[in-house]
Amino acid sequence: MDEAHHEETLIVSKDRWLKFDAAGWLFWLIVFIVLVGPCIYGTWKVVYSTAPRTVPIIVGLVLAAVGAGVVSWAVNAVIQHRQKKQRIARRKKVRKQK
Repeated sequence: MDEAHHEETLIVSKDRWLKFDAAGWLFWLIVFIVLVGPCIYGTWKVVYSTAPRTVPIIVGLVLAAVGAGVVSWAVNAVIQHRQKKQRIARRKKVRKQK
Protein backbone atom coordinates (compact mmCIF):
# COMPACT_ATOMS: atom_id res chain seq x y z
CA MET A 1 0.00 0.00 0.00
CA ASP A 2 1.52 3.33 -0.95
CA GLU A 3 1.71 6.22 1.49
CA ALA A 4 -0.81 8.47 -0.29
CA HIS A 5 -3.52 5.81 -0.15
CA HIS A 6 -2.72 5.07 3.50
CA GLU A 7 -2.92 8.78 4.39
CA GLU A 8 -6.25 9.10 2.59
CA THR A 9 -7.59 6.12 4.52
CA LEU A 10 -6.56 7.72 7.81
CA ILE A 11 -8.31 10.95 6.91
CA VAL A 12 -11.50 9.08 6.04
CA SER A 13 -11.25 7.15 9.29
CA LYS A 14 -10.88 10.38 11.29
CA ASP A 15 -13.90 11.89 9.55
CA ARG A 16 -15.93 8.79 10.20
CA TRP A 17 -14.89 8.87 13.88
CA LEU A 18 -16.02 12.48 14.23
CA LYS A 19 -19.38 11.93 12.56
CA PHE A 20 -21.87 9.84 14.47
CA ASP A 21 -25.58 9.44 13.99
CA ALA A 22 -26.57 8.65 17.58
CA ALA A 23 -25.21 8.61 21.11
CA GLY A 24 -25.19 4.92 21.92
CA TRP A 25 -24.43 2.67 24.85
CA LEU A 26 -20.79 3.75 25.06
CA PHE A 27 -21.87 7.36 25.53
CA TRP A 28 -24.42 6.24 28.15
CA LEU A 29 -21.73 4.27 29.98
CA ILE A 30 -19.35 7.24 30.05
CA VAL A 31 -22.06 9.56 31.39
CA PHE A 32 -23.07 6.88 33.92
CA ILE A 33 -19.50 6.60 35.20
CA VAL A 34 -19.26 10.38 35.51
CA LEU A 35 -22.55 10.56 37.44
CA VAL A 36 -22.01 7.60 39.80
CA GLY A 37 -19.81 9.45 42.29
CA PRO A 38 -21.96 12.56 42.73
CA CYS A 39 -25.17 10.51 42.88
CA ILE A 40 -23.86 8.14 45.55
CA TYR A 41 -22.46 11.08 47.54
CA GLY A 42 -25.76 12.93 47.28
CA THR A 43 -27.84 9.98 48.41
CA TRP A 44 -25.34 9.28 51.20
CA LYS A 45 -26.09 12.76 52.58
CA VAL A 46 -29.87 12.37 52.26
CA VAL A 47 -30.42 8.82 53.56
CA TYR A 48 -30.84 8.25 57.30
CA SER A 49 -27.77 7.04 59.16
CA THR A 50 -29.71 4.01 60.43
CA ALA A 51 -30.23 2.70 56.89
CA PRO A 52 -27.94 -0.08 55.65
CA ARG A 53 -24.87 1.07 53.72
CA THR A 54 -26.12 -0.59 50.55
CA VAL A 55 -29.16 1.70 50.33
CA PRO A 56 -27.36 4.91 49.30
CA ILE A 57 -25.11 2.95 46.94
CA ILE A 58 -28.02 1.25 45.17
CA VAL A 59 -30.09 4.45 45.05
CA GLY A 60 -27.06 6.35 43.72
CA LEU A 61 -26.51 3.76 41.00
CA VAL A 62 -30.16 3.94 39.97
CA LEU A 63 -30.11 7.74 39.91
CA ALA A 64 -26.90 7.71 37.84
CA ALA A 65 -28.44 5.24 35.38
CA VAL A 66 -31.58 7.34 35.00
CA GLY A 67 -29.53 10.53 34.71
CA ALA A 68 -27.32 8.98 32.04
CA GLY A 69 -30.45 7.91 30.18
CA VAL A 70 -31.86 11.43 30.26
CA VAL A 71 -28.59 12.96 29.06
CA SER A 72 -28.28 10.36 26.28
CA TRP A 73 -31.87 11.01 25.21
CA ALA A 74 -31.26 14.77 25.09
CA VAL A 75 -28.05 14.36 23.06
CA ASN A 76 -29.81 12.00 20.65
CA ALA A 77 -32.65 14.48 20.26
CA VAL A 78 -30.18 17.24 19.34
CA ILE A 79 -28.31 14.97 16.91
CA GLN A 80 -31.53 13.85 15.21
CA HIS A 81 -32.76 17.45 14.94
CA ARG A 82 -29.49 18.56 13.31
CA GLN A 83 -29.62 15.63 10.86
CA LYS A 84 -33.21 16.48 9.97
CA LYS A 85 -32.23 20.10 9.24
CA GLN A 86 -29.35 18.86 7.06
CA ARG A 87 -31.69 16.53 5.12
CA ILE A 88 -34.13 19.37 4.52
CA ALA A 89 -31.31 21.65 3.36
CA ARG A 90 -30.06 18.96 0.94
CA ARG A 91 -33.56 18.48 -0.46
CA LYS A 92 -33.96 22.23 -1.00
CA LYS A 93 -30.60 22.37 -2.74
CA VAL A 94 -31.55 19.48 -5.07
CA ARG A 95 -34.91 21.12 -5.86
CA LYS A 96 -33.19 24.43 -6.70
CA GLN A 97 -30.85 22.63 -9.10
CA LYS A 98 -33.78 21.15 -11.06
